[in-house]
Amino acid sequence: MATDEEIAERRQLAAEISNLESRINSALIEQQRLEEELRYVVAQLGVLNTAAQGMSQKVTHDVGKLSEKIGREDLDARDLLQLLHDVSERYFAYKNLSTATRNLTKLNDEYYTKFKFYHELRRIALGCVMAVDTNLISHETARKQVEKSYLANTDYWLAYAIAAVMLWWSDEREAAQRALNRAMMMDERKTSLLMLFCNLKFGRKDTAMRWYSYYLGCIHANDVGEEFQYLMEAQMSGSFGNDRELQARVASKIKDMFDEIALYSINFKNEVADAACRFMQTKAHVSDFDFFYLPEYCEQHDEMKALISDAEKNVLVAREYEDLAQEHDDGEKDVNEHLEDTIYNVIESMDDEEEKVHRRIRYNELIVAAKGDIHKAEVAYAERYPQTGPIGFAGLLKRWAFTEDDAAILPQTRRFALAKLEPDIRAGVAKFADGYRARERERYTISVDGWSMNCNENEATIAKEGFEEYYRTHSIWRYLQDRFVLVWIGMILAGILGLVIAAVSVRHPAVIVISVLLVLVGAFCLWRQIDNLREVMERRKRKSLEIIERTLDEMGAWRQAYKEADQGYADLMQALDLFTDDDE
Repeated sequence: MATDEEIAERRQLAAEISNLESRINSALIEQQRLEEELRYVVAQLGVLNTAAQGMSQKVTHDVGKLSEKIGREDLDARDLLQLLHDVSERYFAYKNLSTATRNLTKLNDEYYTKFKFYHELRRIALGCVMAVDTNLISHETARKQVEKSYLANTDYWLAYAIAAVMLWWSDEREAAQRALNRAMMMDERKTSLLMLFCNLKFGRKDTAMRWYSYYLGCIHANDVGEEFQYLMEAQMSGSFGNDRELQARVASKIKDMFDEIALYSINFKNEVADAACRFMQTKAHVSDFDFFYLPEYCEQHDEMKALISDAEKNVLVAREYEDLAQEHDDGEKDVNEHLEDTIYNVIESMDDEEEKVHRRIRYNELIVAAKGDIHKAEVAYAERYPQTGPIGFAGLLKRWAFTEDDAAILPQTRRFALAKLEPDIRAGVAKFADGYRARERERYTISVDGWSMNCNENEATIAKEGFEEYYRTHSIWRYLQDRFVLVWIGMILAGILGLVIAAVSVRHPAVIVISVLLVLVGAFCLWRQIDNLREVMERRKRKSLEIIERTLDEMGAWRQAYKEADQGYADLMQALDLFTDDDE
């Protein structure tokens, strides 16, 4: 009888044998599959060989045709290099544009997603202010809407300010005061202005006057704040209506600020002129003029491109001013409608975090406007969006006048600043125009194939004659730059040296024969090489003359385009006539 251990051992051996048989069978199946694949690969080798032969014939045929075309068209390697350079420049500009466009999409999505509740709260706030005045809805309905938006915007001053209005409407004075205090802690100036305009709308003139006095206590001579534009806009649009006292006090305050500028800012006019000049200089614009030969063969190409870009800014700014002047308010609006617009402007003013995202959007928009020129966009951004900080009324006027698509600045505020500063802006624009006009040269340096000359577009004949003279006088040096010419000259010199040595000391026939052969072979090969180089150099000279002619033609087209762009200066001066100060 077998013991239990023997039985267990037999079972284990049987299991191992079965496992090995299974693995052997699997290996045999895999071997069969590999053999089938091998047979398939061998069978396809013939097909692959046939396809390779056909491809070889096609490539050889195409290369032959390309070679014939190159020979027929006399294509110069310099054209190819210039094309590659042009493609490279366009690629990097396109890459910057693509990145900026992608960033714009991302930032706009972030803006409308991150500040979604801000926009909702603003709509609700404006609707609730209108509801208080007209009783369109009950205060309970309005309060529920405000409470719902308040919970989603606990870090936004407007949530507490509009909650204070709704609580005041519900006659909950203590809660309204707490909400108002919280709003004042978060943004004292905007809250006081909102309360000023809301009380005007509700007909509470005495309370509005107190809020105005409180607001004046919040601002300082050197720190007026961007919010002051809403008070100015209300004054200019007639939002104060029949409240003559408040209207007179605001007008007096604005006049006092201008008097302070005249008294304490002696160089203010020069500062405005300089700011206008910088505004024009830093505008993110690159000309669409198609440069091809000038970047490669004109040493002052960058100057020429900057010059035509600056001249084209005249028309661009003139169009901006014309569009701005046409954005007049509807004269048929009554006092209440103007006041509602003013309240809307205060409510829609950007929060600090919101403005940071908006500035990033504007930075990428400037890159797009500069056609991918990062440096030009950065300079324009630094000029138009300086680091925020305390700023006086004089600084605000300059910022308002020289802004560009800044959502934080109202169009009517910019029109006001332009009208007040218009004479000094003219001086700055004239300074800018004189600056770029002084950079125009009568002649520019053209460099082709080692030759250079200062010439203009009307001196093509003189330039080509100068190049031909240069080519004749420097032809020997061009031959000596060829490696094979130097080799053959070296062989001739070696042969002559051998003959001299044979004549002086070693009178062996072999030395004489070898030396004579070196001289004859070297002379023959040198003659053949020079003959080949003469043909190549002649072809290169013809191409260089063609390059000179085309470069000067391009220079002529550039100068004509520049002169046409410079005529936009008159359009810009005419556009400034649209902004006149009625008080002067």
